[in-house]
Amino acid sequence: KAVVSTQSTGSIQDINSSLYRSVSELKFTRALRYQLYFLNEYLRACKNGKDLLGSVTIRGHIYNDPELFSLEDLCSVKDRVMIEALRPIVTSWLQHVDNCGLCRGKGFICELCERKEVIYPFQLTTVFQCQMCWTCFHKTCFTGTCPKCARIRSRRTLSQEDPAPQEHLTND
Repeated sequence: KAVVSTQSTGSIQDINSSLYRSVSELKFTRALRYQLYFLNEYLRACKNGKDLLGSVTIRGHIYNDPELFSLEDLCSVKDRVMIEALRPIVTSWLQHVDNCGLCRGKGFICELCERKEVIYPFQLTTVFQCQMCWTCFHKTCFTGTCPKCARIRSRRTLSQEDPAPQEHLTND
């Protein structure tokens, strides 16, 4: 049996981005890996979630860098082995976040519609996350301009135009 490299070889996006559109297993694996990437951030920050991270036997690049693949990863995607290995991990980590008050408290409320539903960046099909400030919105609500970034830009502009008032010193 030939030995297939487990060393990360590169990003599919850099090698050939059209593969995600033409290979459904690769597209699905990528979605699972992105979910793990975002869920990993929640679990690492959660005192109750660290046990889940410690029990995972997959290589770290799989959930630390969703775009990076080794030759072994690509073979396991083709055979659907990776999908079957990642699915229960995603399910377990999602259940933790759903049931953990600490993790739920790190979710977002869409400020565009202000529904009381908590949303998360790992909800890939329904949530958009701003790449500048990391705030999350429902994809159906987001119009292309992040209101939080707009507020930050506005405050910066105001602070540059209107410096803080200086105290006037008098010699009495």
